[in-house]
Amino acid sequence: MVKQFLYNIALNIGILVLAYCAIAAYHGKQYAIIAGACIGVAALIYLKVRLAKNVKQMLKIRKK
Repeated sequence: MVKQFLYNIALNIGILVLAYCAIAAYHGKQYAIIAGACIGVAALIYLKVRLAKNVKQMLKIRKK
């Protein structure tokens, strides 16, 4: 469970960093970096949803 907790923290930090990069790139008018950051954020959100489903499934198994 600690592994999933640390993984969740890493995903949150990654999402925040990429979102900040996208905002900074927008102010600098670097549209290729914005696109890359948006794709990265989408990938990290996908991984976060998969992690949440995995943890939910693990908790159901533990209750039984």
